[in-house]
Amino acid sequence: MFIIYICFFLTSAIIDSNGLAMAQKLEPIGGKGGKQWDDGIDHDYVTKVYIRGGREGIHYIKFNYVKDGQSIDGLIHGVSGDGFTHTLEIDQSNYEHIVSVDGYYDDKTGVMQALQFKTNLKTFDLIGYPKGTSKFSLGVDGKIIIGFYGFSGRFLNSLGAYLRKAPPTKSGLVGGLYGGEYWDDGPNYDGVRKVYVTYTNYLIRSISTDYDKDGQVVTSSHGSKNGETKEFVIDYPNEYLTSVEGTYNTIPEDGVLVVRSLIFKTSKGRISPTYGFVSGTQFVLESQGNVIVGFYGRDGGGFDAIGVYFSPIITP
Repeated sequence: MFIIYICFFLTSAIIDSNGLAMAQKLEPIGGKGGKQWDDGIDHDYVTKVYIRGGREGIHYIKFNYVKDGQSIDGLIHGVSGDGFTHTLEIDQSNYEHIVSVDGYYDDKTGVMQALQFKTNLKTFDLIGYPKGTSKFSLGVDGKIIIGFYGFSGRFLNSLGAYLRKAPPTKSGLVGGLYGGEYWDDGPNYDGVRKVYVTYTNYLIRSISTDYDKDGQVVTSSHGSKNGETKEFVIDYPNEYLTSVEGTYNTIPEDGVLVVRSLIFKTSKGRISPTYGFVSGTQFVLESQGNVIVGFYGRDGGGFDAIGVYFSPIITP
């Protein structure tokens, strides 16, 4: 079998009435034939995929979407036939989103033969029989698929997609999960410009952050200023904060679990000095292909716990 791998695609932008891009449109890839269908872009994400197929190819495809917390039951695209049915569930409670679709189609029949969906968390099994002569990949780094369109008749002939920037994801909270008061800067920043850390010989006292929001600096502070304060500057937008490492442990005097040390790393490979006292359990807050755009945590007399928001790096 001779396979041609197709990785190029035509793109365009969907623009709203204010001239702002609402979504990126990837032109359909696959065989010729069928009638056009379009699920549109008015969705927040895809929550389920239904695929019916057999030896002759993919009979139909159907998507369920969510918009503002409400489920949208999509239409069937194609016609049911003898074969198998698979249902793929996307775990939105775990911040899971479809990021790409790979597949095979037959140049002679113009019919999709097999499809494989990928999310930011996993790759589903290949569905169908990859006997087509052409293989394709539909997706863009740093973006999620929020809608589909394409062509179908008795079978699924081709598939196109609508994409938007992947939403931020939230790390787990590390350190003391119950001490101090909870705070959350949120994920709605473009990047981090500067981090100020106040610490003693025993623990981290506070963190202040200069965020960038639409070119403006927004500062947020949490914790006590009782200690020595140092700053770590990130050359945003040429550099991003990508990792926070540190340790947490109890304080011998009162047994309270707090963050004892912190280290910051950037997209240029720069590493900050170690702030505080290295002691206890080590942690790393980092996500491949993502940058840190926000912090949350707990603080009291010391800096009890820390977590971060990640946002994908958009490649040109």
